[in-house]
Amino acid sequence: MGASSSPHPMAEPLKNPESYLDCNATTPVLAPIADAVSRTMRELFGNPSSSHITGLKARYILEDTRNLARQVIAADSGKLLFNSGATEGIQTAVLSALIHAKQQPMPEAPVLLYGATEHKAVPQALEHWNKLLDINAELVAIPVNRQGLLDLSWLAQHLPRALMVCTMAVNNETGVYQDLTALEQLIRQHRADVPWLVDCVQALGKMPLQMSETSIDYATFSGHKLYGPKGVGFLYVRDQAPYTPLMIGGGQEAGDRSGTENLPGISALRALFKLMLDPQQTLLATHQRLEDYRQRLLNALQQAFPNLVVNHPLNGSVPTTLNFSVAGLSSTDIMNTLDACQVRVSSGSACSSGVSRSFVLDAMGLENWRSESAIRLSFGPAMTDAELALACQRIETAGNALRESCLVVADTHADSEQPLNGVVQLRQGNQCCYLVIDQQAQEMVVIDPHPALAQRIENLVKCRGYSVNAVLSTAASETPSATTWLNPLLTAQSATDALGWPESAAAQCDQAPLSAPQALPGCIKVGQRRLWGYGTQQRGYVLSEPVTEQPLAADFLFPGKVTEAPWLAPVLAQQPLVCPAEDGQWQIVLTACEWTQGCEPATQPKLIPVTHNEAWLNDESICVLDVRDSQEALLNPIQAAAEVINVPLNSLPQFIYQNRANKAQHYVCLCRSGKRSEQVSQVLQRHGFSQVEHLQGGVALLGAVEQSNAKSA
Repeated sequence: MGASSSPHPMAEPLKNPESYLDCNATTPVLAPIADAVSRTMRELFGNPSSSHITGLKARYILEDTRNLARQVIAADSGKLLFNSGATEGIQTAVLSALIHAKQQPMPEAPVLLYGATEHKAVPQALEHWNKLLDINAELVAIPVNRQGLLDLSWLAQHLPRALMVCTMAVNNETGVYQDLTALEQLIRQHRADVPWLVDCVQALGKMPLQMSETSIDYATFSGHKLYGPKGVGFLYVRDQAPYTPLMIGGGQEAGDRSGTENLPGISALRALFKLMLDPQQTLLATHQRLEDYRQRLLNALQQAFPNLVVNHPLNGSVPTTLNFSVAGLSSTDIMNTLDACQVRVSSGSACSSGVSRSFVLDAMGLENWRSESAIRLSFGPAMTDAELALACQRIETAGNALRESCLVVADTHADSEQPLNGVVQLRQGNQCCYLVIDQQAQEMVVIDPHPALAQRIENLVKCRGYSVNAVLSTAASETPSATTWLNPLLTAQSATDALGWPESAAAQCDQAPLSAPQALPGCIKVGQRRLWGYGTQQRGYVLSEPVTEQPLAADFLFPGKVTEAPWLAPVLAQQPLVCPAEDGQWQIVLTACEWTQGCEPATQPKLIPVTHNEAWLNDESICVLDVRDSQEALLNPIQAAAEVINVPLNSLPQFIYQNRANKAQHYVCLCRSGKRSEQVSQVLQRHGFSQVEHLQGGVALLGAVEQSNAKSA
């Protein structure tokens, strides 16, 4: 590792506007909608319940918006109530249905049915009111197939015992839409009276809705999913559906939803509905154009990520959503790189946590790696050709950055400014795999490869041209299949034991860090480094760095799941850095006393708040540790007079080892959001580094406060 040199040609800071492709989470507010909100706040600020002219003007806005909403969702009858959004609507619908169920004869073993891919707001609302009303029904998820469609045969079997059925029109992660007509026929065939809630949040503006032609009892909508502000939405309730107000006190909305109406938010819906109903408008794209946009984005993604797999059927999902995974890449790798290119997407995992699975893809029965590495890209009907072209260009830049970091294989690769060297940690969930690399000799040993990491390791070997001297495991009973997959990469094809230890190791290295029972004969060379094995069925490995003094020191210990062994205590006595096989707490690398649970917990790192004063960036006594991945650092380098070193999380064990004699140095850690830098700060403090701080909010906010204050001044 070294200080970053002159900026990489591809590392020119990218300029705004950002390419925002996370519209299923929320959308920006369109200019005409924001103008309507502003005008209402300035000129039409009356209370709709007031009887004077100012109030009457506000009442007109309220009722005109309601009439427009009825046209948008084709609801000639039934209640249409303005509220704070879909979550409130779901709560209201569930409360209404369950109070009604409590007043009726209860079926034997009652159930509350909801789609297995439903937004968590639904099952959590069901659980809450089921418990609070003391109904004690069983919550049961309706299974889906690999295309994300509900299992209608299963549903038919369980409908006779159902107190409520909850489904969604369009899934928020995959964009998969349900066949509401087939669902209605099935539900009403078996239970004409069961309350049916449909989450229509992602359907508004993306598929036709005909509420008056269906027997849907409740439908929920949110303004901020389609270019409106947050905090406003509406609930449709069919005339025959049971209804109990969630909020009482004031009598607004004819007593069905008390609380002074959010008139600016409702005005935003009014402006939106006028756009949707105007046949001459050109702001919102047609379905065919949106299909074309999605295909062009998919083409750009496939060019950037050759191993990309789409996680849903394109012909069974709305055209504004793409959910994909890339073999050999984690969702964090992709999202952080795209974010550095100013492309905003959603990931199933955050940079500060272990892999977070997608419960939607799990419910669809997709492979583990697809669930653990899924990315959701979503855009809105107001996407323009220029925005699309910019997004595709930035996706191409992200793909190039991943190629240069050897996360994606290409025919040619530029020399990386941050070559891997020493001990590198790769993770799959809580499981840790280690690469011992000598960059100069271009040699590598793999310890405990996880199957999901095999493609990534193979990419690295092909990209860097490494010789793989061994693929090792620490436990015979848990030897992962990736060990077998990676064996063809081995340079020396000598016979091995069950854990990958080559017979040729016996002829090498007659000097070991310690003599101990169960020591394997010889060692494995990795450039100037030496790797020694101890144990039989449960095996640990000890790494010695090149030294001149005798005897050799145990610098790194890879213990696997070994906790007690005759050879372990002498190794720990040499105070190696311990690289755990499992690391659910993100400790990264342990001291010997932490491994034996003899150390106090780490103290909290100091913060550098995001303020006007960023003088520390120009303090030459400070060393700035940029803990972002190398491709992020290349795309958006830190400009500072202080020394800046790129130390990604996977290289932290080697950095600690190399700087063990420099623990008094003043370090400031930073990353994209402040989460990884906080982790690194804690790890360094645990290892005795005495002057460590981290930037709260990360580089995402660096300078943002100043810009915001300047605009408001």
